[in-house]
Amino acid sequence: MRTPGIDPGEHRVFADPSRVAVWEALRRAPGPLTVQDLAQRVGLHANTVRGHLAILAERGYVTSAPEERDQPGRPRLLYSAVTDETAALRNYRLLAEMLVDYLAETAADHAAAAIDAGRSYGRRMVHAPQAGERVDADTAIRAVATLLDQAGFRPRRSAAGIDLHRCPFRELAESAPDIVCGIHLGMMRGVLAELGAPVEAVRLRPFAEPDRCVAELRPRKETE
Repeated sequence: MRTPGIDPGEHRVFADPSRVAVWEALRRAPGPLTVQDLAQRVGLHANTVRGHLAILAERGYVTSAPEERDQPGRPRLLYSAVTDETAALRNYRLLAEMLVDYLAETAADHAAAAIDAGRSYGRRMVHAPQAGERVDADTAIRAVATLLDQAGFRPRRSAAGIDLHRCPFRELAESAPDIVCGIHLGMMRGVLAELGAPVEAVRLRPFAEPDRCVAELRPRKETE
C-alpha cells in the first residue's frame, strides 16, 4: 500500500548501481554530455546508457537538449543532471516528521524502532544482487551515498566512512536524535545488507563536528 503523496518510484530510480554511476558522471561533468561521452566514462554500452537516461529523465533527474551545430545532419542530444533536491525526494521531510511523532508516541525503545524502520526502508531502496553476483565495497558505499545525497545530506567519502556536511532534518535531529539519526543509520544498514556488501555501518555520530555528522563504516565481520 502506498503512502499518499510519496512516490516510491523516485527512490528506486537509484536502486541500480550502473544507473547511479551514469547520474554521478553527469553531476560531476563540467558541462552536458552525449550518450557516447557517458558510455566511455562509466564503461557501459551506449544502449545501456540510453536506457538509464530514459529512466532518469522520466523521473526528472536528467534533462536533454539538441546540440547546437552548424554542420548538416541530425544534432546529438546533450544530457545534464538535475540536482534540485526538492525534485529528488518530495515530501521526505514531512514523512520524517510524521515518523518521528509516531515512534515517539508508540515505541517503547525509540532508538531500536527507528533503526528497524530505517533498515526496512533501506532494503526496499535497492535490488539484491543476483545469484553469484558480488557487490564490492566501493559500489555499495556509492549506493548509500547517493541515497543520502538525494535526501540532502551532501555526503563525502572520508577515512571514517561517509561525512554528512548538511542535515536537512537538523531541527528534528536536535530534538529527537535517537529517532532521526537512528532512521538514517538503519537505512544505511539496510542498503548494505540487501546488497550483501562486505562493509557495514557501525554508527552515525550526529554533529561530530560543527559542520558535519559522521557515518562510521568498517569491513563486515564474516559469520561462521
